[in-house]
Amino acid sequence: MDTKVKIDTLRKLMKDRGWDAAVISGGDPHSDEYVPERWQARKWLSGFTGSAGDIVVTYGHAGLWTDGRYFIQASKELEGSGIEIHKTRIPGAIGIPEWLGMEASKKPGFKIGIDGLTVNSHDALEIIKNISPHGGSIDDAPDFITEIWHDRPEYPQAGAGILADKYAGRTRSEKLSWLRGKISEAGCGAMLLSSLDEIAWLLNIRGGDIAYNPLLLSYMVVTENRCMLFTESCKFSGNDLETLCKDGIEILPYDSIDHEIVLRAKEGGKMLIDGQTLNYHLYGNILQSFGHERVCDSLSPVPLEKAVKNKTEIKGMKKAALMDGIALTKFFIWLNGQMKLVKKGKTLISEADAAEKLNELRKSTGALDESFATISAYGKNAALPHYSAIKGKCSYLEPKGLYLVDSGGQYPYGTTDITRTIPLGPTSKREKRDYTLVLKGMISLALSVFPHGTAGTNIDALARNPLWQHRLDFGHGTGHGVGHRLCVHEGPQAIRHNWIDCPILPGMITSDEPGLYIEGEYGIRHENLLLCKEAGKNSCGEWLCFETVTYTYIDTSSVHKSLLSKDEIKWLNRYNSMVYSKLHSFLDKDERKWLEKRCRPI
Repeated sequence: MDTKVKIDTLRKLMKDRGWDAAVISGGDPHSDEYVPERWQARKWLSGFTGSAGDIVVTYGHAGLWTDGRYFIQASKELEGSGIEIHKTRIPGAIGIPEWLGMEASKKPGFKIGIDGLTVNSHDALEIIKNISPHGGSIDDAPDFITEIWHDRPEYPQAGAGILADKYAGRTRSEKLSWLRGKISEAGCGAMLLSSLDEIAWLLNIRGGDIAYNPLLLSYMVVTENRCMLFTESCKFSGNDLETLCKDGIEILPYDSIDHEIVLRAKEGGKMLIDGQTLNYHLYGNILQSFGHERVCDSLSPVPLEKAVKNKTEIKGMKKAALMDGIALTKFFIWLNGQMKLVKKGKTLISEADAAEKLNELRKSTGALDESFATISAYGKNAALPHYSAIKGKCSYLEPKGLYLVDSGGQYPYGTTDITRTIPLGPTSKREKRDYTLVLKGMISLALSVFPHGTAGTNIDALARNPLWQHRLDFGHGTGHGVGHRLCVHEGPQAIRHNWIDCPILPGMITSDEPGLYIEGEYGIRHENLLLCKEAGKNSCGEWLCFETVTYTYIDTSSVHKSLLSKDEIKWLNRYNSMVYSKLHSFLDKDERKWLEKRCRPI
């Protein structure tokens, strides 16, 4: 079926159920960034492959709501589908809840069908808030899309295992003891966790159910004396099951969570939940079983505790960065050689070819997987911040202009995320200027010193100011947290425009990635990871700073030196010198010579 036929089929289902609208969420039951194929209903219905967006269908309209990362992509992928793009995160934008509120005002008894398993509870409540004044209502219909998506994929069934204490630095028993203290402080007798990275971190387990993120499809309920993990026991080996059992972890079927909530409610006490990650279906079940007065909806304490890395985790992240630096150096040496052959007409290298080569080199240094899909983008394609190169449909690299590669690896002991923009040959004066302005922003943030309690929003401007001075800017955040052998994008900290109520704390690892995107021409992004550290105390308070924990050289051939200050030049030279000192012993003679040349001071 093409998109128009699928939408017509959905409208027939809506009519049968008495719905005036249907929401097709881009999410899954656990608010994962990378959604398993089973829950890719938005992509199945529309053909839109971006990672963010939701669809609303009424009898007279079909719309996709998505943000600026995907405006260009969505316009291409939705062409001829009859689905209209609704732009979000721009001035005057009307979100789905408000839009549905306006539709509800036009018809008494307006009814909206949703799959409550795939809609976040707070998002669903926002819709209810907007439609209820007009008599509108929501019908929670889990998995309703199965009625028209006949070849819908099954649940992911990847294996899972235990993360050794030598990598975790803290036992699951210690973490659960800490969490039980937090549950007690909240005046509750139990907590339901549905965020997969929180569960994985707490139990020191890792899985493979989510692309790029080593997570296990699961829920978890923790009480004063029990810890129940709702997943499929067949995913673990016999030895791992025995170890978990010894630590008091009970494993129950994934789909028995609804039943357990009812049982838990009968035992009395209050339930702690985090509605920002909990799906609407379970949220409704909990409210019905416990009653409003026995439910405490509060931010989970786990993300902040998880974000502050312990000494063992930091050591592992640095080791991962070292292995990554080796792989990337070999990749850039290979790329340099390929460009010489391209110039002579002896070979062709596509963006996808380059991405495959980098992944191959990463695995040769010990990476288990990519930490996200590599963004391998040449020329105008790099102007799309989340560009994806598809073999047979992507561009070929040429020995001129700029090439952007944003990539990362999952190692047994840590996770990496790095972006480098590399000149493949001659670059224009404008490209050199912009390359340097973005680099100035990255260096400015890396050099920052700030008082304890400072939020990422407070220092975001440091990375943007060099661009602002030229009336330039970029539309994405400057930095995100990075997990330890977990999700490459994690919170609660972030460095971005909008207010994020979380300080940057010692032990947090956050990306530093300003960029600039000239549509139809080129894109530039430089990215390192920063470890927040203490920087002393004085009469003005406690101070913090950053240590750069990415070990891959920064190309200086396109740097416009006159735009850099003495401190910026000093930082750049010191950084490249540090990279060489860390990597040279892992390289052969020719590789060392190649890297030494590129790490020479400017």
